[in-house]
Amino acid sequence: MRFIKAHERCSACGLLYQRDYGDTWLFIIITDRIPMLFGVAALYFGFRPENWLANAAFFLALALPIVATIRYRVGLALALNYLSGRWFA
Repeated sequence: MRFIKAHERCSACGLLYQRDYGDTWLFIIITDRIPMLFGVAALYFGFRPENWLANAAFFLALALPIVATIRYRVGLALALNYLSGRWFA
């Protein structure tokens, strides 16, 4: 599926984005959990949905940004993986 699959190389300079494909999982998991943190914080600070409509609205308020920003978060995970390889290698 092209929606979330990253290019292998940069089209301008030929830079290889992922040397080892498994290395980006840590950063993908971290960037996935950041939007969920807002929902956990809302529940922690006292937000309690009272009925099924409020539950559905709360779920959509959390799910829509996660789905809408998936391409950007995958790009951010690739960038963080690249930077960690440059800084810690």
